Formats: sequence, C-alpha cells, structure tokens
Amino acid sequence: MGTHVVHHLRSVGAGILLPAVLLLSSVAAAAIHPQDGPHVDVRIAIEDSEVLVRLEMNLVFLDHIVDFPREEPARISTIEWPAVEPLLQEFFARRHPLRIDGSVVEPSVERLQINDPDLALLPLFPISGERGLRKIRFELVYPTVQKPSTVELSWRTFPPDILTDPVDPPPLDIAAELDAEGVRKPLLFSEDRPGVTWKAMGESIEARLLEVPGSPVDPPTSVPMLAISLFAAGGLVVLAGVVTSRTSGSPLAFAVSVGIEGVLLIAGVAVLLTGFGTIDLGGGPRAPSAVEAEAIFRPLHTNVYRAFDYVEEGDIYDALDLSVEGPFLQKLYRTIFQSLVMEEEGGAVARISDVRPIDVAVGGIRREAGDDGVVRSTFEVDCRWQVEGMVSHWGHSHRRINEYVAEWDVVDGPNGWRLVDARITEQDRLESPDEDHFGVGDLFEI
Repeated sequence: MGTHVVHHLRSVGAGILLPAVLLLSSVAAAAIHPQDGPHVDVRIAIEDSEVLVRLEMNLVFLDHIVDFPREEPARISTIEWPAVEPLLQEFFARRHPLRIDGSVVEPSVERLQINDPDLALLPLFPISGERGLRKIRFELVYPTVQKPSTVELSWRTFPPDILTDPVDPPPLDIAAELDAEGVRKPLLFSEDRPGVTWKAMGESIEARLLEVPGSPVDPPTSVPMLAISLFAAGGLVVLAGVVTSRTSGSPLAFAVSVGIEGVLLIAGVAVLLTGFGTIDLGGGPRAPSAVEAEAIFRPLHTNVYRAFDYVEEGDIYDALDLSVEGPFLQKLYRTIFQSLVMEEEGGAVARISDVRPIDVAVGGIRREAGDDGVVRSTFEVDCRWQVEGMVSHWGHSHRRINEYVAEWDVVDGPNGWRLVDARITEQDRLESPDEDHFGVGDLFEI
C-alpha cells in the first residue's frame, strides 16, 4: 500500500474531527501542475430536456481522435477553426454513441472555444510542447422530448498514457463526472469499462440514503381482561348454584347456574377470539443490544458521506440533517461546505468513491433523560474506517485512501437516531503509488 504517514490527533470535541472527514476538497491551482501527454476532462449532465457532455481537451488529445492537419500543429488559425466543429460532431456521433431511453441521439456541438494558455508552463510539456498546453472546450448537446429515464454513453477513446510508461504506454483511463437528479458521481472510463448506464431514480433524499433501523421496542403483553372476567363470573355462578342447591335441597338453582355459566363461557370464548376487551401491559422502547446498536450506526455513518454526493447546498444540508443533529450538524456542514470543490481551470476535483468500516465496537449503551427530561437511548461507538477518494485533474484520476479512528456519540432523538458528537483519536494516510508525481502532498484531505 505504500508508506504510512500517521497523524495522531486527540481532542475532547468534534472540532478536530471535522477537517479529518472532509469529503470534498479543493486544491489550489498553484499546488498542482498540468501534466504532459493527452488530456480530456469529461462532465456529463442529465437534465429534463437534454443531456450535456462538457469536454475540455488539449490538442494532443484532439489529434488522437480526429485527422486535423494544421499549418502550425500547436495552434489553430482562424481559417482552420470552422473545420473543428463538424469534425468533432462526426467523431462523437460515430465513436461515442449516446442512447436516451433506448434510442441513439445525434449531438450538436455548441460553445466551442479555445484557450490562450500561459506559455510559462511549457517546460512541463517536454514531449507534447504547446499542443499539450493549448485546450479546446465545447459541449455535446443531446436533446430529449421528455425527461430521460435511461441514458447509455459509450466511451471508446483511450490514448496512450505516456506518464505511466513512456516506452510502452498503457491505455489512458479517463476520469469523468456525472450530474443527474441533483447528485454528482465520479466515473472512470477504461478499456474494461468503456461506458456508463444511468437510470432515473426519481426519489427523495430519504430514499437515496441507507435505511436506519428504528428504536428497538419490547412488545407489550396482551391480557384478555374481558374474557377472563366472563370465565371467572361463570365459575362464580356455578359455585353459587351448587351452594344454593345443597342448602335448599333442590337441584333447580344448580341447573340455572349451569345455564348461565354456559352463556358466559360462550361469550368469553367469543371475545377471546375477537380480541375485544384485551389490554396491553408493559413493553415500550428499550436500549438496543450491541448488535442492534452497530446496525444503527453503520448506515448513519455511511449517510454522512452520501450527503456530499449532492450538488446544491440545500440538498446537502437536508441529507446531513437525516443523520446528524444538534451543534454537531452545524459544525459539520459549515466546515465541509467551506471546502467543497472549486471547479476552476487548473484546479483538482476530489470525490469520495468508497467508505469502508473496518472495526466497529459499541459501548456505553444506556437510557437516560436529556435536557428536555425525555428518556432516550444513547450509545457510543469506537470505529476504524477507510475513505477512498478519486482526485481528478486534467482528466487524470489519482486514488487517495485515508484511515480514521474516532469515538462517536449516537442518540435516539425526536426524529430518530442521530450522530451528535465525535472525537477523532487517530488518522492514517495510506499513500497511493501514483501520488509522488501527482504532487498533492499534505494539501489534500478526505
């Protein structure tokens, strides 16, 4: 896995934890330099009336996909510029077909432009030269007659990755992002996975998050009070009939009591079968067992990370609100949102690709009265977990894995189980083999 860089952090509050669980981070452009070779940045947006594929590629990548001879290979003149749009339109329609609800849709090329790069960065491109630095931007627009239910995109272009091996370069994996229904997901196209299929969910925020079990409840004991009363009354009537008959010497009283007891017996059986007159005794909320508490914590913990799949501030906050409450919610939201990705030219974009709990130990299970006097269940969790992120920059992806150990407080609040505090005790960065040439260093946190 590489060298471990270990940071031991201790705190009595959640303030130290918050930077450690940053899910989406931005890295200043000055901290990360563009790299030599072909590059393309792919952003897919599925909207109600169209599908947009936004691309930004350098001229090295452009020359890999189309035959476009130019007077100056590192530039496109004003005379040559009109030929770019039809070349791109024909190439993507033929090589990268897109199906919407099962039908192939032809794209139009819009907002085509080319940058004026900073030539001071040319030393970073000893192989590609100015062609590696100069980029074109455009959108492929696929119109729809209605809101898409299914979108299938094929990606079949993988130029040589000269950074990995300049002598015998492997195919370059293409990092991309998909925005749909308010959710943003990282993608990685490769020769083994040359496309993506998206299906509309059309569901609420609650439906996209993992389900959290409710509070455990002991069932009440059902007591058929009316049936018991009828049976007891029948017994007393028979007893009275026996005593009366013996006293009077006449069997009439006993016979009458038996008849009455029969009616009461039939009535008692009837109410017993129908449940009428049954009352519940005992039962109610109880503290969870260790197994139940772990089953509660795991989806809460995962849902904190899932909240930051959303794009809009309101959606992020609403999703967090379903897993976190109290002052911890405000701190967590403010701290993480301040570090959301700034998608500016030259910056890096980080997304969470996987969250893996490793060890979960539950303790301190109890029921206690809160500040409002209401008795609720609460417990503590010592958890070790790993977070895997994908850092995308100029169409390249770089994996980052961090490992954390923290103590979490979980309370059964008015709206269900919530995380209310956390204290980080250990943070380990598990370095990726490709990080040295990426150069993020200590500036990137997940």
